[in-house]
Amino acid sequence: MQQLRKLVGNTASKERRKLFRQSHFQDTIRCMSAQETPTIEKNKIPFVIPKGTFGQPTYHTHPHLIKEEHLTWGVTQAEYKKRRETLVAKLVAESENMHNTHIVVIPAARKQYMSDKIPYVFRQHSDFFYLTGCLEPSAILVLMKPAQTDEFKSILFVHEKDAHAELWEGPRTGCTAAARLFCMDECRPVENFNTYLNKLTTNSKPAVLWYHNEEPANPDIHNAVRGTLRGDINVTLSDPKRALHFMRVIKSPAEIELMKETCYIGSQSINMAMACTKPGISEHMVNAVLEYSCKQGGAEHLAFPPVVAGGARATHIHYVANNQLLNANEMILVDSGSQHWMYNSDISRTWPVAGKFSKHHRILYELVLTVQKRLIELVGEQRPALDKLFDSMCRLLGKHLKEEGIISKTLEGQELFAESTSDQTTRQFPKSSEASASAWKMTYSSLIKSQ
Repeated sequence: MQQLRKLVGNTASKERRKLFRQSHFQDTIRCMSAQETPTIEKNKIPFVIPKGTFGQPTYHTHPHLIKEEHLTWGVTQAEYKKRRETLVAKLVAESENMHNTHIVVIPAARKQYMSDKIPYVFRQHSDFFYLTGCLEPSAILVLMKPAQTDEFKSILFVHEKDAHAELWEGPRTGCTAAARLFCMDECRPVENFNTYLNKLTTNSKPAVLWYHNEEPANPDIHNAVRGTLRGDINVTLSDPKRALHFMRVIKSPAEIELMKETCYIGSQSINMAMACTKPGISEHMVNAVLEYSCKQGGAEHLAFPPVVAGGARATHIHYVANNQLLNANEMILVDSGSQHWMYNSDISRTWPVAGKFSKHHRILYELVLTVQKRLIELVGEQRPALDKLFDSMCRLLGKHLKEEGIISKTLEGQELFAESTSDQTTRQFPKSSEASASAWKMTYSSLIKSQ
């Protein structure tokens, strides 16, 4: 840790550190986001966050993380409840059996273990979190809309309070408090889920059971959900994933603020990694700077194992060993991001290890930067589909590679398209070193990932 602090403090230039410290630099970004996407709700419902120590932070226990009116960072109880209402309405509307009883089952993630009793850092299932704001593992959300009515009931299954388990694992919310905290109609012990679902489907026929049957979030309840069908033609299985993900595509003002915040944290970590890069340090040290900077900025952890690759190692898109020393004549590719309240940033950048571009590095970097800027313009002008955007990228790359003499100027059409994305392109640099060839591949992969 002492070595890391010394590296962060000494390697970053005085000018760069001064820039990072300027309040105007930070306030400009934050104030723009606040002005563009106001989060004040009209006719706000007077939901209340109960006092007490629960299975996740609240305003009462973590006021430095969550504001008074929010259930999670930036998101109110009312917004989570509205999402549940919207989902039920969409599912019923798209169903052929809209007048039947509809039962929606959305499970939370369960704990995963790297060895016998050593857990991985828990990450909640995104769909479950989107509808509840609940961070507890192995919980289950059930939404039940009876036939011939527009009303529905929300039931949350969580682990009940357990003094012995909480002594080792920390506090649980428990059923009584969870109903108030997450604004549910009912909360029940998770151990009762199987019995409840069997009874519900038996007494509600004909019914549509909405459950994502493939890649289950919690295999522990998968057989129980499947067992309720038992070949019964009066219970139909449907998948809520499509409707739910269409909902999630459209971001609320609160979500946009979350996305801006995590992108800000991620970008600052990249800036610090750039400032600390110098010949002779290891990729692992740059990795450490990224993680340290993200957590210092307010992220829970990195969004994924980062790629920190110098030289030709950057040609492996998912290189995560990050264990080699960086040489002065190389460029470095970093693909990293932060996770802030379940919202992730994902940023790819390349820069010269020694702080200066060589002739070949500069040509390649500016070539790809030119293509990227043009693609951003196309997104604003035409809103093309991703495959069309990728096609435009390849053709623009081919055009500029021809102009620089990196590929043959006689290539046209599909041959040009194929050559612009080929691994063989790096072999056609006139008198180029391995460093310049790998620089092209690094900038190319950076552009691919940024889309």
